[in-house]
This record gives sequence, C-alpha cells and structure tokens, in this order.
Amino acid sequence: MNEQKLPKGALRFVEAGCHAHVEMADIDGKGAPKLKMVAYSGGVIKDHWYWDNLAIDLDGMKFSGGKFPVLENHSTDRKIAVIGKPLIEDGKLMAPENAKFMPTEAAEEFIKLSQEGFPYQSSIYAKPSNVERIAEGSSAQVNGFTLKGPASIWRQCEFREMSVCVFGWDSKTQASAFSKDEFELLSYEETEAEVDGNDAGDKRPKLNRRKEVKTTMNEKELRETHPELVKTIVDAAVATAVSAAETKFSTEKDELSTQVTTLQDSNTKLSDKVLDLEKKDVIRSESELKVQGKAVWTQKLGESAIPEHVWEKVSQHVSHAKFVTDGVLDTVKFGEAIDAEIKDWEGKGVTSSVLGAGFSTKEPEDENKQTQEAASVDADVARLANLAGVKTSKE
Repeated sequence: MNEQKLPKGALRFVEAGCHAHVEMADIDGKGAPKLKMVAYSGGVIKDHWYWDNLAIDLDGMKFSGGKFPVLENHSTDRKIAVIGKPLIEDGKLMAPENAKFMPTEAAEEFIKLSQEGFPYQSSIYAKPSNVERIAEGSSAQVNGFTLKGPASIWRQCEFREMSVCVFGWDSKTQASAFSKDEFELLSYEETEAEVDGNDAGDKRPKLNRRKEVKTTMNEKELRETHPELVKTIVDAAVATAVSAAETKFSTEKDELSTQVTTLQDSNTKLSDKVLDLEKKDVIRSESELKVQGKAVWTQKLGESAIPEHVWEKVSQHVSHAKFVTDGVLDTVKFGEAIDAEIKDWEGKGVTSSVLGAGFSTKEPEDENKQTQEAASVDADVARLANLAGVKTSKE
C-alpha cells in the first residue's frame, strides 16, 4: 500500500468534451430547471500533468452515501446542487435527473449563464485506491477500449463530487482546485502492466497481468531520485506551516479584538451605571436638602405672626440653595436669613391682626367699642325718622 502526499489537482479532472448545462422543463422557460451533466465520458484524459494519459475504470468506481454535492470549480463555498448516486450509462458517468439546485448565488448564476449559452465544462473529484501504471510499450483494457502506455488507470476509486467549471488545469490556469501546490495524503495500491517475457523476440504487451511494484523509499533515495519532488514537498510544508501560523495569529488577533470590544462594551455599561447612580445620589441629596430647608422655614413661620396663607410667598424670598456648601446646609445662617426676612414682612404690617378677621384675636375692649358705635348709629336713625314724621317703636 503506497501512502504519499498527492497534489489536490491530481485528484480532479476536466475531460475535453464533458459539459454541464441547464434545461427548463417547459419550452417557454418557466418550468423547473434540470441539470444535464456528463462528468466523465469513460475515455482517456490525455496528457495529464501528473498521471500522463489517464483512464478511470468505471467498473471500479465506488459511491459511499446517497447524496453528493455539485460545486463550482470544486469550491465548497460555491454550492450548485445536490444529486443522488451518479449514473453510469453507455460508458459515461452522468448526474442523475433528480438534481436539486441550492438557493445560492452560485447556483442562480450558473442557471442564468447556462441558459444564455455559456459553455461550462464538467469535472470530477475522486480518490484512487488502486492505480495501474502502464509503461511505454504496454497496454491494458479499460471501459471497453485498449489504453497504451505510458499511461495510468485508476482501477478502483471513490467518487466524492462533481463540479461545473470554466476551465480545467492547463499551463496558464492558477485555479486552486487544480493546483500542484496543495497536497492531500492518500493511500493506494500501485501495480503495473507487464510485457510478456515468454518469448524474447515478442514485444507485444500481455494484457490484464499485474505485479506489485516498489512504491516506498527512504528519505535518501527520495532526495537522490526525485529532488524536484522533495523540493516541492518541502516548499509546500513550509507554505503550510506559514499559512497555519498566519491563520493562528489571525484567529488569536480576532479573539483578542473580540475581548477588547467586549471589555469596552462592559466599560461603557459600567460608566453609564455609575453616572446613573451619581444622578440618583444628586437627586436624593437635593431632595433631602429641600426637605430640610422647608422644615426650617415651617418652624420659623410657625413661630411668627405672619398668616399661614402667605407662608409660601414669604418662603420664596430666601432659598436654601444659597446656604449649601459641599452638600451640607448651614442651618444657622439659613435660619438667620429667614428671621431677617420674617422681620421685614412683619415690619411692613403683614400679621394675622391686619390681614384677616379669620386670623385676628378679638380683645374685650374692641367688642365694647363696636357696641357703642352700633348704639350711636341706632340713635341717629331714630332722630332722622322723627324729623321726617315717622314714628319709631321706641317712642
């Protein structure tokens, strides 16, 4: 069993002539779209940069699971559809009729461009478990035809997905899906076709005969026989390590940024809470000072001669706020100011005896004086009546 790192591009194939397009169920184009896709024709994928000429034995292709993805350029970020088990008919690998398109931007773009005539190609992604190498001068049968060496045949492989593509791999394309620089660890058995040695003069290849070949070597042998491959693997490992370090740094940076943002949010909420508490404390202190000031006024006015109904007006002339220092009311100076204000009002005659009978205290001598005045008025009325010839009851 051979275990080695294979470039990812060596597991993905675009065969000339394979295509993908969309057909509508109705002639007017209003029906549900149907995927028409020939992913592999069963023929030779010529001049592959890794496998030389390559054929995939459809009889040895395995399908694990009941659903498979259809992607764009083998990118998991570009989901096109989901299909059931692919069909193998007439020596071709095709998408089944029951493809379900995904509600994605990539799928919508594929459907639209396909209907407008864009020539999409098809590609498959599979992993081999048995590879037969055919040397120059040898040949082997596969999918009903003879494949001459140098070539490779995937005798057994596992199908993973199929993709719609704009282009496959060539010398000008740099698509990561077909890259030589991204690797995947894979285990597979490798065999090769033999030339029949029974007759030294007969160089015709003997078909369908295999032998195990050496597929492992130590590091020294690998460096001596495949220096370019070693360099490619080392460069890939360095690139992978750098990429992993950059990814880790980026992740840690994002996590730290998230923590900073969280702390900033918490700090903002805490500051708002502190400001709210300070506000409530100020309001409570002001309310307490106001109540304390009103109590002093009430006491002072209650001891004065000023009528109660004007207390509110009088108290407006001396505010407690002028006597507050560092949140403490100076009750002594405040009381002195109140006394001065009350004295001013009383000095101007605003007392209970002046502003209303309801607040006056009647003395006995005041009552006698009123009685005398009333009697005098009665006498004057009687005298005037006599002059007018009117008799009163007292005559």
